[in-house]
Amino acid sequence: MSGSATRFLFAQRRIRPRTLSLPVRAGRERSRCYTRTVARHGTRARRDAGPRERTPMRIGFFTDSFTPQINGVVRSILLFKEALEARGHELYVFAPDPEQDEDSEGVVRFRSLPYPRQPEMRMAAPISIEALRLLDKVDLDVVHSHDPFAIGLFGLQVARRHRVPYVNTYHTAYPEYVHYVWDTRLTKRFAEQVSRVFGEYCDSIVAPSTKIETYLREYGVTVPIEIIATGIDVAHWAHAEAEHVAALRRKLRLPAGERVILYMGRLGREKSVDTLIRAMWHSRRTDATLVIAGDGPWRGELETLAAELGVMRKVRFAGYLKGRDTVAAYQLADLFAFASTTETQGLVIGEAMAAGLPVVTGEDEAIEDFVDERSGIVVRHRPEDFARACDRILSDDALCARLSAGAVARAAEFSIDRQAAKLEAHYERAIEAYPKRRRLLRIPKSLLPGPLARIATALEDDRR
Repeated sequence: MSGSATRFLFAQRRIRPRTLSLPVRAGRERSRCYTRTVARHGTRARRDAGPRERTPMRIGFFTDSFTPQINGVVRSILLFKEALEARGHELYVFAPDPEQDEDSEGVVRFRSLPYPRQPEMRMAAPISIEALRLLDKVDLDVVHSHDPFAIGLFGLQVARRHRVPYVNTYHTAYPEYVHYVWDTRLTKRFAEQVSRVFGEYCDSIVAPSTKIETYLREYGVTVPIEIIATGIDVAHWAHAEAEHVAALRRKLRLPAGERVILYMGRLGREKSVDTLIRAMWHSRRTDATLVIAGDGPWRGELETLAAELGVMRKVRFAGYLKGRDTVAAYQLADLFAFASTTETQGLVIGEAMAAGLPVVTGEDEAIEDFVDERSGIVVRHRPEDFARACDRILSDDALCARLSAGAVARAAEFSIDRQAAKLEAHYERAIEAYPKRRRLLRIPKSLLPGPLARIATALEDDRR
């Protein structure tokens, strides 16, 4: 992570707002940007004086994670895109290739290469001619990035050139993922400092949970931060056709009457799926099976662990599920178990609750924003505690029914419509505040190590 971040941040020297080569006529840039900014904010000021009404916005999502990749970031982008479009806004997505059949006209793909050890992830080029041409025709009202990498930093340059707010959602606690590069205290510290430097160049930040807001403040980020969790499409997860559920049960070779504990997500070391497999060894239930729906670089180690513990009979590796199979998996299960401590939100937990599943999860501030005593059981991060909680729910039908009802009610509090309205309001506040902000680097460069000082200088030059 740190190597990629450094390369992309240093790319700022080559993509300066003053020299970004958009195909526009000479002398057009200053007047066009000035006119657009004054007209937009003048209109908003007059509107605020009278009755409040919704003004459609043109919003650009800039992300290095998108379809066909399957993860929480991609789901979040798709959910908010659909919800904001339903509210009358225009959405444009700038993301790595390959193109997909379902791509709309507003999706622009950047050339990219797969990561060597994780081919589902992409390394994108830091610029796209097709994107530049589209941006010359579309006057974005706000740029919203979803990571600090190539396309996210391209979005920063677009925002500075077009003089619109730059909003970022901090989806990933990057210091918790440095083991994919080099797991040391130095690399974790570097990831924190990159997060801080990048955060200071945003006009505002969306944090998916209280935990992430706390992290960012501890890193030294001072820009406005608002907690807006990714919304849940409650109706989508609430029902599945019986034949789809039955077909998935046959596919997974689950006997009739078998109780199902479900995990849905990526199989990486940071997800702590090994805790759930060890919990099956501690479980006293002989009629319970752990279904692991997902894939990733740690799958081989997890299969080996299950074999060594002698619980392969009680564990099913389903791989990634898509479409109706995902909905059927939630409806097939009796409860949802989740042991990760690196989540910024844990979107799959919200999906499971929308499907009416009681949740057993480990202590984690991000997850405890969603799971309470009405919807699940929070335990210490020990396999025996997970086993005890799962056994308790599966053995008590009244408790299971009560937690199921509570989970549905809790999921409704985070519906995608509610969360999209919050994000819409966040954009409006960012647009209103933008002309008043005179952004200066808040971190003395003398306190930064050499590489970060050079990054800060390059970004500071870009602002002038």
